[in-house]
Amino acid sequence: MNFEDLEAFILVARHGGFSRAATQRRVAQSALSKRVTRLEHHLNVRLLERHGRGVRLTEHGIALLDRASGLVAELKEIERDMLSRAEEASGEIRIALPPTTATVLAPLVLAQIRRNFPRVRLHIREGFSGAIHDWLLEGRVEIALLYNPEESAELVITPFLREPVYLIAPADHPPFPEGTMGRGRFRLKKIGALPLVLPGPTHSLRALMERSAAEHRVALDIVTEIDGMRATKAVVEAGLGFTAFSYAGVYEEVNAGTLKTIPFTPPLYWTLAMAERRSTQISRALVEVRKAITEQVDVLRARGFWRGNPA
Repeated sequence: MNFEDLEAFILVARHGGFSRAATQRRVAQSALSKRVTRLEHHLNVRLLERHGRGVRLTEHGIALLDRASGLVAELKEIERDMLSRAEEASGEIRIALPPTTATVLAPLVLAQIRRNFPRVRLHIREGFSGAIHDWLLEGRVEIALLYNPEESAELVITPFLREPVYLIAPADHPPFPEGTMGRGRFRLKKIGALPLVLPGPTHSLRALMERSAAEHRVALDIVTEIDGMRATKAVVEAGLGFTAFSYAGVYEEVNAGTLKTIPFTPPLYWTLAMAERRSTQISRALVEVRKAITEQVDVLRARGFWRGNPA
């Protein structure tokens, strides 16, 4: 049995059709069709029933998919293990990081890779969650860190940290109006009363805040959209609005006494995760970069850069 034929069948079965599977894998639809047909001939059974809207698994197809999925996953794990044992890691690995994470994490990861694997070259891109998600799906980066990544059949997501999100205010801001605070925490149901400075709709923070507001049946008062953390913090420091973020994004300003963090009630969280495309070819270099990212995230959490718990 040809492994690539089996993998093609699983891909078509999971996507419900040759067209969607071909688009995801970026191969010709005819190539996938030939592989599945060859597998059917080899097994002497019909695995898929073709129809106008895609395909439907036959009884034999359901049985094969159930057993083959675990087999393919195990084979890929063997491949990853063998590649990780290769004598020397080399090649270019493209990484995408959120701006606040990149500032502290990129130098640590780069230093570890240069020290231990000098033949590995890192290409680091910085961007917001929406852009990073697109870069992953388009194959522009091999590995990425982002907040609240969208679940996708094309991505392997490894949660790292579950971080609290705070209301960010000027350090010298006067007391909030009566009824908005409770035991030192800002009531989320009152968030509509504040002028907010938030990123655009594709940012995971914007989605988090809008979802939280909807749950409390309030509308956000977004007075300014800024797709940049430095500019956002400067606007908040100037008293022109409030924002929301995790401690990692504002720790310098908090330590300098220009901004302060105020917990929400009920608490608000988001998750920092590592994401990779399932179809990315595993290499020794990728395994070592993944390991370096994981280790340095733990280092920064131990230092207090992230006020979160392992997800």
